[in-house]
Amino acid sequence: MEGVGTIVDGSWCDEFAHLNDRLPHEPLALPQINSTCRVVLVRHGQSTWNAEGRMQGCSDISVLTEKGQGQAAKTRDMLMNVKYDALHHSPLKRAAETAQIVWGDGRDGSPVHVHASLREIDLYTFQGLLKNEGVEKYPDEYALWKDTPADFAVDVGNRVHRPVVELWYRGSLAWQHVLENADGGVAESRLVVAHNAINQAMICTALGLPPRFFRKVLQSNAAASALTFSPASEEGGQVGVSVGAINATPGVRSLRPRSGAPAQVLLVRHVDVDSKDGYAEASRVAVLLRKCSVSTVCACTSRNTLTTAGALVEELRAKPPPIGSFVTSAETLDDLEGGESLLRTKSARLLVMENLAAPEGEAWERSSEAWAALCEEADAAPIGSSLVAFASAEVIAAIVCRALGVEDSQAPATIASLQGDMPYGALSCILRPKGGTEGFLRCYNTGTV
Repeated sequence: MEGVGTIVDGSWCDEFAHLNDRLPHEPLALPQINSTCRVVLVRHGQSTWNAEGRMQGCSDISVLTEKGQGQAAKTRDMLMNVKYDALHHSPLKRAAETAQIVWGDGRDGSPVHVHASLREIDLYTFQGLLKNEGVEKYPDEYALWKDTPADFAVDVGNRVHRPVVELWYRGSLAWQHVLENADGGVAESRLVVAHNAINQAMICTALGLPPRFFRKVLQSNAAASALTFSPASEEGGQVGVSVGAINATPGVRSLRPRSGAPAQVLLVRHVDVDSKDGYAEASRVAVLLRKCSVSTVCACTSRNTLTTAGALVEELRAKPPPIGSFVTSAETLDDLEGGESLLRTKSARLLVMENLAAPEGEAWERSSEAWAALCEEADAAPIGSSLVAFASAEVIAAIVCRALGVEDSQAPATIASLQGDMPYGALSCILRPKGGTEGFLRCYNTGTV
């Protein structure tokens, strides 16, 4: 197909070939910075090739559909109160158009940067193929692409390329460009508009996660993620990374269960019931979750988690969902504070799970048991429903790491990055196949960008 690149003299030839950045190298370390920098990553809206089911890669043929333009406008509205000092975007048309919509007007004088490192993953001879064409033309390679993408390889003339491994290097290269000059001593905020795969690579390389995490951190069309970078505590040390949100979308788009899919797991940080707005915040979360086909509510016996969970159950009892949307069993725990009044409902089950509680610093050790219990409950829940678990920030971060398959050596740093910016009432969603022990992060701290 014209415009997607071709093989010339045994090498892949396209507009980016001269950059020599298609390298199977280890990712670069984050650049040293002297001031805090918050980065909001946005994926482009739906493109014409998204709608057709074509593999786009770094080709530049597709443009935004009308739906994609609308998605970008909704994301602009979601981010309207966020101030940016600069815009960085991919050179590809679908990202550039999204950037123009999200960036909006009234930012005269703010710098705009276009970086080739922010282009989508290089898929070489797969670019432009419909997915069924990929299966037919390259059955073995396509199977790797779907099942173990980090091992996916494309034979291009005189060279074998490993697209996901190369992407991880390029994601780290993009951070060198985006975080450049974050040294003015004043906190900054930057908007980055790019693509699904490169956004995944940037998030994962910032957290120190290897290429096998490709597709474990979902990036929906026009969704936003936010990371805050802080200077290293000592010269030459590691730059601090704190996750504000991943794959956040307006409203509850990223929270509603998928029709016909196994029950999803929603993790919610409990509210502080002793704060001025604690009970109001619990009610807000309950109203939001009411739209998510909740079948089971899980909490430990701490006052904060039980009260937050109770607000949800009260909301479901006061405004019952349509018949058939929820399981119709209930449990009463009269020995718990307020238990009987909170739990007497036929719209959802409330389970007390003590493994959702952990002393500070012990969340990772206890998360294995907690995640296994949540998986068991999710497997028993109705198809197309949500299991909601209320816990502390550290416990939620640990469960997310456990669900994604983070190794013991990497867990402490990843948990620290994930829990750092988690506000009360933040919602996260994990998808998993029925019976599976590992899952995919659909969203994290959604609604908090």
